[in-house]
Amino acid sequence: MIDFEKFLNDRINNNKNLENLASFFTTDDLSQLSEKAISIVGTNAKTSTANYIYQVLSELGIKTLLFTSPHLVSYEERIQSNHHEINNSQYVEQIKEFEEKKSINLGYFETLFLIACRTFIDEKLDIFIVEAGIGGRLDTTSMIDYKNVILTNIGYDHQDILGETLEDILYEKIKISNKIDNLICGDISSEHKELISKELKDTSISFLDENNNNKSNKEDFRLKNIDLAIFSINKILGQEVKSEIISKIKEYKVQGRFEIINNNPVKILDGAHNISGFETLFQNLNNLYKDVHFQCYLGLKEGKEFQRILDFLSEKENNTINIIEDNSFYNQMSSNHLTSYLEERNINFELSTIEKFHLSKEHCILIGSLYLIGEYKKEFK
Repeated sequence: MIDFEKFLNDRINNNKNLENLASFFTTDDLSQLSEKAISIVGTNAKTSTANYIYQVLSELGIKTLLFTSPHLVSYEERIQSNHHEINNSQYVEQIKEFEEKKSINLGYFETLFLIACRTFIDEKLDIFIVEAGIGGRLDTTSMIDYKNVILTNIGYDHQDILGETLEDILYEKIKISNKIDNLICGDISSEHKELISKELKDTSISFLDENNNNKSNKEDFRLKNIDLAIFSINKILGQEVKSEIISKIKEYKVQGRFEIINNNPVKILDGAHNISGFETLFQNLNNLYKDVHFQCYLGLKEGKEFQRILDFLSEKENNTINIIEDNSFYNQMSSNHLTSYLEERNINFELSTIEKFHLSKEHCILIGSLYLIGEYKKEFK
Protein backbone atom coordinates (compact mmCIF):
# COMPACT_ATOMS: atom_id res chain seq x y z
CA MET A 1 0.00 0.00 0.00
CA ILE A 2 1.31 3.45 -0.95
CA ASP A 3 2.19 5.80 1.91
CA PHE A 4 0.94 8.92 0.14
CA GLU A 5 1.90 11.30 2.93
CA LYS A 6 5.52 10.10 2.81
CA PHE A 7 5.42 10.34 -0.98
CA LEU A 8 4.41 14.01 -0.59
CA ASN A 9 6.79 14.89 2.22
CA ASP A 10 9.76 13.77 0.13
CA ARG A 11 8.84 16.64 -2.22
CA ILE A 12 9.00 19.65 0.11
CA ASN A 13 10.36 22.90 -1.38
CA ASN A 14 10.93 21.91 -4.98
CA ASN A 15 8.19 23.76 -6.90
CA LYS A 16 10.25 24.88 -9.91
CA ASN A 17 8.75 23.01 -12.84
CA LEU A 18 6.05 25.37 -14.14
CA GLU A 19 7.15 25.11 -17.78
CA ASN A 20 6.67 21.31 -17.73
CA LEU A 21 3.35 20.98 -15.93
CA ALA A 22 0.96 21.45 -18.85
CA SER A 23 2.46 18.44 -20.67
CA PHE A 24 0.95 16.20 -17.97
CA PHE A 25 -2.39 16.81 -19.73
CA THR A 26 -3.88 16.52 -23.20
CA THR A 27 -4.98 19.57 -25.20
CA ASP A 28 -8.60 18.68 -24.46
CA ASP A 29 -7.82 18.42 -20.72
CA LEU A 30 -6.27 21.89 -20.72
CA SER A 31 -9.24 23.30 -22.63
CA GLN A 32 -11.64 21.91 -20.00
CA LEU A 33 -9.55 23.39 -17.20
CA SER A 34 -9.48 26.77 -18.92
CA GLU A 35 -13.27 26.79 -19.33
CA LYS A 36 -14.30 25.41 -15.95
CA ALA A 37 -11.62 26.52 -13.47
CA ILE A 38 -11.94 29.72 -11.44
CA SER A 39 -8.70 31.21 -10.15
CA ILE A 40 -8.66 33.12 -6.87
CA VAL A 41 -5.73 35.49 -6.42
CA GLY A 42 -5.02 38.27 -3.91
CA THR A 43 -3.00 39.02 -0.81
CA ASN A 44 -5.55 37.97 1.80
CA ALA A 45 -8.96 36.25 2.01
CA LYS A 46 -8.29 33.81 -0.85
CA THR A 47 -8.99 30.68 1.20
CA SER A 48 -12.10 32.17 2.82
CA THR A 49 -13.53 33.34 -0.51
CA ALA A 50 -12.75 29.97 -2.12
CA ASN A 51 -14.45 28.09 0.72
CA TYR A 52 -17.55 30.29 0.63
CA ILE A 53 -17.90 29.77 -3.13
CA TYR A 54 -17.45 26.04 -2.65
CA GLN A 55 -20.13 25.94 0.05
CA VAL A 56 -22.60 27.92 -2.07
CA LEU A 57 -22.03 25.76 -5.17
CA SER A 58 -22.52 22.67 -3.00
CA GLU A 59 -25.86 24.05 -1.82
CA LEU A 60 -26.79 24.69 -5.47
CA GLY A 61 -26.00 21.08 -6.38
CA ILE A 62 -23.11 21.99 -8.69
CA LYS A 63 -20.38 19.33 -8.76
CA THR A 64 -17.30 21.19 -7.55
CA LEU A 65 -13.65 20.54 -6.72
CA LEU A 66 -11.80 22.89 -4.37
CA PHE A 67 -8.01 23.34 -4.26
CA THR A 68 -6.57 25.50 -1.45
CA SER A 69 -3.35 25.87 0.54
CA PRO A 70 -1.73 25.60 2.96
CA HIS A 71 -3.42 22.95 5.05
CA LEU A 72 -3.68 23.21 8.83
CA VAL A 73 -3.59 19.59 9.98
CA SER A 74 -3.62 17.25 6.97
CA TYR A 75 -2.75 17.50 3.27
CA GLU A 76 -6.22 16.07 2.61
CA GLU A 77 -7.66 19.53 3.36
CA ARG A 78 -6.12 20.88 0.14
CA ILE A 79 -8.31 18.95 -2.31
CA GLN A 80 -12.02 18.66 -1.56
CA SER A 81 -14.96 17.46 -3.63
CA ASN A 82 -18.67 17.76 -2.94
CA HIS A 83 -19.35 14.86 -5.32
CA HIS A 84 -17.00 11.99 -4.53
CA GLU A 85 -14.30 10.77 -2.17
CA ILE A 86 -10.78 11.92 -3.06
CA ASN A 87 -8.22 9.19 -3.77
CA ASN A 88 -4.86 10.93 -4.16
CA SER A 89 -2.75 7.78 -4.13
CA GLN A 90 -4.27 6.48 -7.40
CA TYR A 91 -2.16 9.04 -9.27
CA VAL A 92 1.22 8.24 -7.73
CA GLU A 93 2.38 6.02 -10.58
CA GLN A 94 1.30 8.60 -13.17
CA ILE A 95 3.29 11.25 -11.31
CA LYS A 96 6.38 9.04 -11.14
CA GLU A 97 6.18 8.17 -14.85
CA PHE A 98 5.80 11.86 -15.72
CA GLU A 99 8.84 12.78 -13.64
CA GLU A 100 10.93 10.07 -15.27
CA LYS A 101 9.84 11.07 -18.75
CA LYS A 102 10.65 14.75 -18.14
CA SER A 103 13.70 14.10 -15.93
CA ILE A 104 12.29 16.36 -13.22
CA ASN A 105 11.35 16.14 -9.55
CA LEU A 106 7.99 17.69 -8.79
CA GLY A 107 7.50 19.69 -5.61
CA TYR A 108 4.89 19.17 -2.87
CA PHE A 109 2.56 21.90 -4.14
CA GLU A 110 3.03 20.94 -7.80
CA THR A 111 2.23 17.31 -7.08
CA LEU A 112 -1.02 18.09 -5.28
CA PHE A 113 -2.04 20.63 -7.92
CA LEU A 114 -1.55 18.14 -10.77
CA ILE A 115 -3.52 15.54 -8.82
CA ALA A 116 -6.33 18.05 -8.23
CA CYS A 117 -6.47 18.89 -11.95
CA ARG A 118 -6.40 15.21 -12.92
CA THR A 119 -9.16 14.43 -10.40
CA PHE A 120 -11.35 17.23 -11.74
CA ILE A 121 -11.03 15.97 -15.32
CA ASP A 122 -11.41 12.26 -14.55
CA GLU A 123 -14.48 12.76 -12.35
CA LYS A 124 -16.14 15.03 -14.97
CA LEU A 125 -17.01 17.75 -12.45
CA ASP A 126 -18.62 21.10 -13.24
CA ILE A 127 -16.50 23.76 -11.51
CA PHE A 128 -12.88 23.77 -10.28
CA ILE A 129 -12.05 26.45 -7.68
CA VAL A 130 -8.30 27.09 -7.55
CA GLU A 131 -6.62 29.22 -4.90
CA ALA A 132 -3.28 30.55 -6.16
CA GLY A 133 -0.21 29.84 -4.04
CA ILE A 134 2.05 32.90 -4.22
CA GLY A 135 1.35 35.74 -6.64
CA GLY A 136 -0.04 34.66 -9.98
CA ARG A 137 2.12 35.07 -13.08
CA LEU A 138 4.80 32.61 -11.95
CA ASP A 139 2.66 30.57 -9.57
CA THR A 140 2.25 26.83 -10.16
CA THR A 141 -1.49 27.29 -10.68
CA SER A 142 -0.87 29.64 -13.64
CA MET A 143 -0.48 26.48 -15.73
CA ILE A 144 -4.20 26.90 -16.49
CA ASP A 145 -5.31 29.62 -18.94
CA TYR A 146 -8.16 30.78 -16.72
CA LYS A 147 -11.06 32.60 -18.31
CA ASN A 148 -12.49 33.51 -14.91
CA VAL A 149 -10.42 35.10 -12.15
CA ILE A 150 -11.32 36.58 -8.76
CA LEU A 151 -9.02 39.18 -7.18
CA THR A 152 -9.74 39.53 -3.45
CA ASN A 153 -7.47 42.47 -2.53
CA ILE A 154 -3.91 43.79 -2.76
CA GLY A 155 -1.46 44.27 0.11
CA TYR A 156 2.19 43.80 1.01
CA ASP A 157 3.44 40.20 1.21
CA HIS A 158 6.13 38.11 -0.50
CA GLN A 159 7.86 41.25 -1.81
CA ASP A 160 11.04 39.25 -2.47
CA ILE A 161 9.11 37.36 -5.16
CA LEU A 162 6.35 39.74 -6.27
CA GLY A 163 8.06 43.14 -6.11
CA GLU A 164 8.37 46.00 -3.65
CA THR A 165 5.36 48.12 -4.62
CA LEU A 166 1.63 47.41 -4.52
CA GLU A 167 1.55 48.04 -8.26
CA ASP A 168 4.20 45.35 -8.82
CA ILE A 169 2.24 42.92 -6.65
CA LEU A 170 -1.03 43.72 -8.42
CA TYR A 171 0.54 43.15 -11.84
CA GLU A 172 1.88 39.74 -10.80
CA LYS A 173 -1.54 38.66 -9.54
CA ILE A 174 -3.68 39.77 -12.50
CA LYS A 175 -1.23 38.08 -14.88
CA ILE A 176 -2.22 34.65 -13.53
CA SER A 177 -3.67 34.16 -17.03
CA ASN A 178 -3.39 35.90 -20.39
CA LYS A 179 -6.86 34.80 -21.45
CA ILE A 180 -9.11 36.29 -18.75
CA ASP A 181 -12.66 36.94 -19.93
CA ASN A 182 -14.07 37.89 -16.52
CA LEU A 183 -12.22 39.49 -13.62
CA ILE A 184 -14.17 39.96 -10.38
CA CYS A 185 -12.55 42.33 -7.87
CA GLY A 186 -13.08 42.72 -4.14
CA ASP A 187 -11.40 45.40 -2.04
CA ILE A 188 -9.49 47.46 -4.63
CA SER A 189 -8.48 51.15 -4.47
CA SER A 190 -9.47 53.61 -7.21
CA GLU A 191 -5.83 53.92 -8.39
CA HIS A 192 -5.53 50.17 -8.72
CA LYS A 193 -8.85 49.95 -10.52
CA GLU A 194 -7.39 52.23 -13.19
CA LEU A 195 -4.26 50.09 -13.47
CA ILE A 196 -6.33 46.93 -13.83
CA SER A 197 -8.53 48.47 -16.53
CA LYS A 198 -5.44 49.63 -18.41
CA GLU A 199 -3.70 46.24 -18.27
CA LEU A 200 -6.79 44.15 -19.09
CA LYS A 201 -8.46 46.14 -21.86
CA ASP A 202 -10.24 43.17 -23.41
CA THR A 203 -11.52 41.76 -20.12
CA SER A 204 -14.93 42.24 -18.52
CA ILE A 205 -14.09 43.69 -15.09
CA SER A 206 -16.55 43.87 -12.18
CA PHE A 207 -15.87 45.61 -8.86
CA LEU A 208 -17.76 44.53 -5.77
CA ASP A 209 -18.07 48.05 -4.32
CA GLU A 210 -19.73 49.28 -7.53
CA ASN A 211 -22.45 46.65 -7.30
CA ASN A 212 -25.79 48.25 -6.39
CA ASN A 213 -26.92 45.06 -4.69
CA ASN A 214 -23.84 44.94 -2.45
CA LYS A 215 -25.10 45.42 1.09
CA SER A 216 -21.82 44.40 2.66
CA ASN A 217 -21.22 45.16 6.31
CA LYS A 218 -17.96 47.10 5.94
CA GLU A 219 -17.11 46.37 9.57
CA ASP A 220 -17.14 42.57 9.26
CA PHE A 221 -14.61 41.14 6.83
CA ARG A 222 -16.31 37.73 6.93
CA LEU A 223 -19.45 39.25 5.45
CA LYS A 224 -17.39 41.11 2.86
CA ASN A 225 -15.79 37.82 1.79
CA ILE A 226 -19.21 36.19 1.56
CA ASP A 227 -20.44 39.13 -0.53
CA LEU A 228 -17.52 38.66 -2.91
CA ALA A 229 -18.28 34.95 -3.21
CA ILE A 230 -21.97 35.57 -3.99
CA PHE A 231 -21.13 38.40 -6.40
CA SER A 232 -18.60 36.21 -8.23
CA ILE A 233 -21.03 33.32 -8.63
CA ASN A 234 -23.58 35.70 -10.10
CA LYS A 235 -21.10 37.29 -12.52
CA ILE A 236 -19.35 34.11 -13.65
CA LEU A 237 -22.18 31.58 -13.64
CA GLY A 238 -25.16 33.91 -13.97
CA GLN A 239 -26.59 32.19 -10.91
CA GLU A 240 -28.72 33.98 -8.33
CA VAL A 241 -28.20 32.79 -4.76
CA LYS A 242 -31.30 32.64 -2.58
CA SER A 243 -31.37 34.29 0.83
CA GLU A 244 -31.80 30.92 2.58
CA ILE A 245 -28.47 29.74 1.18
CA ILE A 246 -26.76 33.01 2.10
CA SER A 247 -28.03 32.68 5.67
CA LYS A 248 -26.65 29.14 5.86
CA ILE A 249 -23.26 30.23 4.48
CA LYS A 250 -23.00 32.94 7.13
CA GLU A 251 -22.96 30.18 9.74
CA TYR A 252 -20.06 28.41 8.04
CA LYS A 253 -16.66 28.80 9.72
CA VAL A 254 -13.44 28.78 7.72
CA GLN A 255 -10.78 27.06 9.82
CA GLY A 256 -8.04 29.34 11.12
CA ARG A 257 -9.64 32.55 9.84
CA PHE A 258 -11.04 34.54 12.77
CA GLU A 259 -12.05 31.18 14.19
CA ILE A 260 -13.62 31.68 17.62
CA ILE A 261 -12.93 28.48 19.55
CA ASN A 262 -14.13 29.67 22.96
CA ASN A 263 -16.46 32.41 24.17
CA ASN A 264 -15.66 32.70 27.87
CA PRO A 265 -12.89 33.64 27.82
CA VAL A 266 -12.81 34.61 24.15
CA LYS A 267 -10.20 32.59 22.26
CA ILE A 268 -9.53 33.18 18.57
CA LEU A 269 -7.33 31.49 15.99
CA ASP A 270 -6.32 33.62 13.03
CA GLY A 271 -3.68 33.01 10.38
CA ALA A 272 -3.07 36.69 9.53
CA HIS A 273 0.59 36.91 8.55
CA ASN A 274 1.11 40.26 6.83
CA ILE A 275 0.43 43.85 7.80
CA SER A 276 -2.82 44.19 5.84
CA GLY A 277 -4.07 40.97 7.41
CA PHE A 278 -3.27 42.30 10.89
CA GLU A 279 -5.03 45.59 10.14
CA THR A 280 -8.17 43.79 9.00
CA LEU A 281 -8.08 41.43 11.96
CA PHE A 282 -7.79 44.18 14.57
CA GLN A 283 -10.47 46.23 12.89
CA ASN A 284 -12.76 43.24 13.31
CA LEU A 285 -11.64 42.74 16.92
CA ASN A 286 -12.39 46.36 17.69
CA ASN A 287 -15.84 46.11 16.13
CA LEU A 288 -16.82 42.92 17.92
CA TYR A 289 -14.91 43.27 21.21
CA LYS A 290 -14.39 47.00 21.55
CA ASP A 291 -13.12 47.29 25.13
CA VAL A 292 -11.82 43.76 25.61
CA HIS A 293 -8.13 43.30 26.49
CA PHE A 294 -6.52 40.46 24.51
CA GLN A 295 -3.36 38.47 25.17
CA CYS A 296 -1.82 38.26 21.70
CA TYR A 297 0.23 35.07 21.15
CA LEU A 298 2.42 35.71 18.12
CA GLY A 299 4.57 33.48 15.93
CA LEU A 300 5.74 34.40 12.43
CA LYS A 301 7.07 32.38 9.54
CA GLU A 302 10.58 33.16 8.28
CA GLY A 303 10.72 36.05 5.81
CA LYS A 304 7.76 38.04 7.13
CA GLU A 305 7.91 41.80 7.81
CA PHE A 306 8.15 41.41 11.56
CA GLN A 307 9.14 45.04 12.20
CA ARG A 308 5.94 46.48 10.73
CA ILE A 309 3.83 43.86 12.48
CA LEU A 310 5.45 44.44 15.89
CA ASP A 311 5.18 48.23 15.49
CA PHE A 312 1.50 47.79 14.69
CA LEU A 313 0.85 45.54 17.69
CA SER A 314 2.77 47.80 20.09
CA GLU A 315 0.49 50.71 19.20
CA LYS A 316 -2.63 48.79 20.20
CA GLU A 317 -3.81 49.57 23.71
CA ASN A 318 -6.00 46.54 24.24
CA ASN A 319 -3.47 43.75 23.78
CA THR A 320 -0.36 42.25 25.36
CA ILE A 321 2.33 40.67 23.18
CA ASN A 322 3.39 37.07 23.88
CA ILE A 323 6.10 35.69 21.60
CA ILE A 324 5.87 31.96 20.84
CA GLU A 325 9.11 30.11 21.63
CA ASP A 326 11.34 28.65 18.89
CA ASN A 327 10.72 25.31 17.13
CA SER A 328 6.96 25.52 17.60
CA PHE A 329 5.98 25.25 13.92
CA TYR A 330 7.33 24.81 10.39
CA ASN A 331 9.82 27.41 9.12
CA GLN A 332 9.31 29.62 12.17
CA MET A 333 11.20 32.89 12.40
CA SER A 334 13.58 32.92 15.36
CA SER A 335 11.89 34.38 18.42
CA ASN A 336 15.15 36.24 19.06
CA HIS A 337 14.47 38.46 16.01
CA LEU A 338 11.16 39.47 17.57
CA THR A 339 12.25 39.83 21.18
CA SER A 340 15.42 41.79 20.29
CA TYR A 341 13.38 44.24 18.24
CA LEU A 342 10.91 44.72 21.10
CA GLU A 343 13.66 45.10 23.71
CA GLU A 344 15.43 47.77 21.63
CA ARG A 345 12.21 49.80 21.68
CA ASN A 346 11.35 49.14 25.32
CA ILE A 347 8.14 47.38 24.35
CA ASN A 348 6.83 44.94 26.94
CA PHE A 349 6.38 41.30 25.97
CA GLU A 350 6.43 37.76 27.37
CA LEU A 351 8.09 34.67 25.91
CA SER A 352 5.41 32.02 25.71
CA THR A 353 4.19 28.72 24.23
CA ILE A 354 1.24 27.31 22.31
CA GLU A 355 0.30 25.37 25.46
CA LYS A 356 0.08 28.58 27.51
CA PHE A 357 -2.37 29.97 24.97
CA HIS A 358 -4.42 26.81 25.30
CA LEU A 359 -4.46 26.93 29.11
CA SER A 360 -4.94 30.69 29.44
CA LYS A 361 -7.98 31.92 31.37
CA GLU A 362 -7.79 35.34 29.73
CA HIS A 363 -9.16 36.60 26.43
CA CYS A 364 -6.52 35.72 23.85
CA ILE A 365 -5.70 35.28 20.19
CA LEU A 366 -3.19 32.99 18.47
CA ILE A 367 -1.89 34.77 15.40
CA GLY A 368 0.87 35.18 12.82
CA SER A 369 0.98 31.98 10.75
CA LEU A 370 -1.36 29.30 9.48
CA TYR A 371 1.39 26.81 10.30
CA LEU A 372 1.20 27.99 13.92
CA ILE A 373 -2.58 27.53 13.89
CA GLY A 374 -2.09 24.07 12.40
CA GLU A 375 0.27 23.02 15.19
CA TYR A 376 -2.25 24.17 17.79
CA LYS A 377 -5.00 22.12 16.15
CA LYS A 378 -2.79 19.03 15.91
CA GLU A 379 -1.88 19.23 19.57
CA PHE A 380 -5.04 20.43 21.28
CA LYS A 381 -8.04 19.90 19.00
